[in-house]
Amino acid sequence: MTLRVAVVTSSRADWSHLRRPVAAFHAHPELDPILVATAAMVDHEYGAAIAEVEGEGFEVPHRIPCLGGDRDVDMAASGGRAQLGFAQCFAKMRPDVALVTADRFEMLAPAIAAMTMRIPIAHVEGGEASLGVIDHAIRNALTQLASIHMVTTTEAAHRLRRMGEEPWRIHKVGAASLDTFVHDPDVGDEAVFQAVGQPVDASTILVAVHPVTLDEDPIAQGRAVFTALENIDAPMVVCFPNADAGGRALREVGASFCAERPNATQVVNLPPRIWWGCLRRASVLVGNSSSGVMESTTAGLPAIDIGDRQEGRERGANVLSVPADPSAIRTALSTAQSDSFRAFSKEAKSLYGDGTAAMKMAQILADLPDRNTLLKKPVIPLLDEVGDVFNPTVGGD
Repeated sequence: MTLRVAVVTSSRADWSHLRRPVAAFHAHPELDPILVATAAMVDHEYGAAIAEVEGEGFEVPHRIPCLGGDRDVDMAASGGRAQLGFAQCFAKMRPDVALVTADRFEMLAPAIAAMTMRIPIAHVEGGEASLGVIDHAIRNALTQLASIHMVTTTEAAHRLRRMGEEPWRIHKVGAASLDTFVHDPDVGDEAVFQAVGQPVDASTILVAVHPVTLDEDPIAQGRAVFTALENIDAPMVVCFPNADAGGRALREVGASFCAERPNATQVVNLPPRIWWGCLRRASVLVGNSSSGVMESTTAGLPAIDIGDRQEGRERGANVLSVPADPSAIRTALSTAQSDSFRAFSKEAKSLYGDGTAAMKMAQILADLPDRNTLLKKPVIPLLDEVGDVFNPTVGGD
């Protein structure tokens, strides 16, 4: 008997963490993965990256549109539409497990639907921190709803233990996005050029900024980034911001910035292998994206993490953290692009694993206990009862 796993993907970002695990699930004789796409993944305004998923040979039988608008109330309404869609979807497919990733607001919808329908939840990338955005609270909420946790680092595993999760539920596997870098061949210069619209090389600055959803003005920190870069004479690739409140306004700031520069392009969506191709070739990654702290280290790329969106998240020695101040950003950029720091970054060690997450995740799902055991979580112990010593069940440092 195979385990039916509903794998939820809602954005280009989480698909980069799911593509190789989903392939590993398909290859496992005891797993039957079924993709359910929602939010930006199926929205043409954000590139409808679902076409790229299908282009890689993955079937996507379930699609749940939900996005609309650029305000906080629009995010709330999108979540409601998504929850209705997931309730209807899960009623038809009745999966044995629902797998959700990270901290996007739309991930609450499948989690709540699964929880109320007694479907165990496997959560990927719990226990991390991003204190400047609502994502941090969402991630912790998903932890409370989930029965199994596949985390990226030892510190993340310890956080979940301190939140009261039983040790057997917590598995350290690393970041599955790194599996693409380790196991997929480089796409080549021409493929990167065709996707981006210009060459990407050691002179190129990658820019990835997203709204900071806990700020009164969620795009203020993004504006500081573009102000810092306006007098920098270098080719740039600007990525679309997330589908959060303020995302459309920030996208317009990026479009105006690129319109005034012949060597700057704004890209709606880059497939995971193309993004890794950019990370392999560029001079530096600037912004507040999780990719700057999770993936840049594996690529040996200098990164500048700006503002407090990723505050609290572990990072490698290649990452320079600065406030959202144009002067501080320019100073950090000068350091990051120096020959010495570029050489230093190539030797930095990632805290997020070695690119072997997918196979570990597949085996964890195949070895799950029965549904009743998964669903019945105990009373959360007091902190002093948890203790400080805990060894995650899968993976090493």
